[in-house]
Amino acid sequence: MKSATTFALGVALLLAIACSVEAYDFFYFVQQWPGSYCDTSSGCCYPTSGKPQSDFAIYGLWPYYANGTYPSNCDSNNAFNATKIQDIQSSLQTNWPSLNCPSSNSSSLWASEWATHGTCSETVLDEHAYFQDALSFKNQTFLLQCLKSKAISPNGGLYMLDSIINGITSCLGHVPGIGCNKDSSGRYQLYLVYLCINQSGTLLMDCPVYPSSGCGSASAVYFPSF
Repeated sequence: MKSATTFALGVALLLAIACSVEAYDFFYFVQQWPGSYCDTSSGCCYPTSGKPQSDFAIYGLWPYYANGTYPSNCDSNNAFNATKIQDIQSSLQTNWPSLNCPSSNSSSLWASEWATHGTCSETVLDEHAYFQDALSFKNQTFLLQCLKSKAISPNGGLYMLDSIINGITSCLGHVPGIGCNKDSSGRYQLYLVYLCINQSGTLLMDCPVYPSSGCGSASAVYFPSF
């Protein structure tokens, strides 16, 4: 009887763990404008592979709950393994580079993202699928080309937030979230673009909730060069 009870408790625990990993509602797929990361008072460091391309870069693929909270660090036993993504590392270097100091080959950034966020969707997307999914959506969204087609370019100009949001919406069919930061002069600038992806990581969707923008009361923001 004792062994049967122990077994039942073990199964229940495993099911609880599995459910906790899967119990998210959608993903935020977040892209950052590197010029807005680097022109802050803290500056940036290019990865050891050199200056990244002048394009939006992947910032994160984060499982989220519909109430605006999120799970994190869901499985300490599933550590990042660079060999599992060896075939896509070159593409990750291009599309998901680290701008943190000191310079690195970006693998520490990917390891942190996997541990913090990726493990919380591991039963849906294993490590390779997680990073491949981010790359796939990066290649589907073409944010910079979209904005340029709406006469919004990274030339240091000032652009209405509504124009940025409406421009991306017209290209992708879904309303994005926008994140701002401040440049070294304290001016609000376009920093992050949030798009939402369904729980299985297969389709863009309307966002159930939007993050705080960090744009203050600004109705227009700068779009710096890189």
